[in-house]
Amino acid sequence: MSGALAAFVVNVVYAEGWVDLEVYREGGVAVLQRTSLYDVVVGKYSLQFTYSPFAALLFTPLAWVDMEIAIALWVMISILALEVLIWLLVGRVAVKSGSRRATYTLLAFIAILPLYPVMLTLWNGQIGIILLLAIVVDLTHGKGKWCGIVTGIVAGIKLTPLIFIPYLLITRRFRAALMAGLGFLGTVAIGFLLLPADSRDYWGGKFFDTQRVITDPETNYFNQSIRGVLFLMPGSWSTTPLWLALCAVVGAGGLLVAAWTAKKAGELAGVTACAIVGLLVSPVSWPHHWVWCIPLLVLWAYRAQRLDATLEKVGVGFLWFIFLLPGYITLATLFIYPSHAGMWLTPLMGSYVLSGLLTLLVLAFYLGRSDRRRRKLASGGD
Repeated sequence: MSGALAAFVVNVVYAEGWVDLEVYREGGVAVLQRTSLYDVVVGKYSLQFTYSPFAALLFTPLAWVDMEIAIALWVMISILALEVLIWLLVGRVAVKSGSRRATYTLLAFIAILPLYPVMLTLWNGQIGIILLLAIVVDLTHGKGKWCGIVTGIVAGIKLTPLIFIPYLLITRRFRAALMAGLGFLGTVAIGFLLLPADSRDYWGGKFFDTQRVITDPETNYFNQSIRGVLFLMPGSWSTTPLWLALCAVVGAGGLLVAAWTAKKAGELAGVTACAIVGLLVSPVSWPHHWVWCIPLLVLWAYRAQRLDATLEKVGVGFLWFIFLLPGYITLATLFIYPSHAGMWLTPLMGSYVLSGLLTLLVLAFYLGRSDRRRRKLASGGD
């Protein structure tokens, strides 16, 4: 019921949205009409289809219905996926009682729904919440023989989840890493089998062509990756060498922190940390890609409540605030008062990147301090 109500509200309030859903649908239309996927241009923003041929195959059912029906179905599915995700997260961290779990899920849903990455996902008709749910279920609910394959399939739709393969290798989940790799290669093979020309175009270089995703990186405040923030820095200088160096440091160090986190704090925390690493080092990370703030906030809120630590509760509130207001302020400024846009928007939206970096640093600090304390107690016991 709450999912249906939320879907109705989103449809009423954001009647001009769903630009990405329209791109998905036109990709499905191109498959059915056997036209080139990568010649698709949609809407007043001239958006192009940037996903893999396999993803386009999955989007073909959207081409069977009118756009209005596709919107209603997509919003409903996304809202239900969000509810299921929160239900699973609440159950994973602590709450086992059915009634308490339902109450906590409802409260968390109310707090999470207005966050900018979440609402932007719904407004644009993005697939991020659905993919987030699929990865969380795949990597954190048991370690069966098929674990990892769903993550690989998700990576075949949207490439950024490939970051989980090295993470699985570092955490010594070799079978899961193998299954993820096989799942990904399977999507590539299906694409070449059913859409050979589009697959040659995509894997021949279009998958790495960021110009198809972001036409003017030096004036775009919404690319919330390290590269996006560097592009907005003042001065005429090449950002690529520094970006590659930072990616090497943040990527390698962040994956080690994520693996360490998984060992000390559980798989859900490790997977969330790994996802943050992927968002930071990706060439393009839009605000709606940061829906990984959902498990981050749930995990931190549970820790703050368990420890009853005032400072940590304030930290949770501040993080919630970061993922709530800056995006809306930036959007309103650029669309309503574009003449007022300036460098002050860089730190405002760059708060996502700063939050991600600080999360990894804080995890490393606390885990290191915990290990030192444990070693000290062990040596004292000897």
